[in-house]
Amino acid sequence: MPVDPVCGIEFDEDLAVIHEHDGKKFYFCCNGCRRIFIKKPRKYKNNV
Repeated sequence: MPVDPVCGIEFDEDLAVIHEHDGKKFYFCCNGCRRIFIKKPRKYKNNV
């Protein structure tokens, strides 16, 4: 199960919002967390 790098929630991959950054896919629990990640990806990309 993926873990949202912004909020740390573990969730079902079928419900994920996906964003690709630097050739890697990141999975988010909602669009809000995805938007936060897009603003500061370096802050969160190592949280996975």
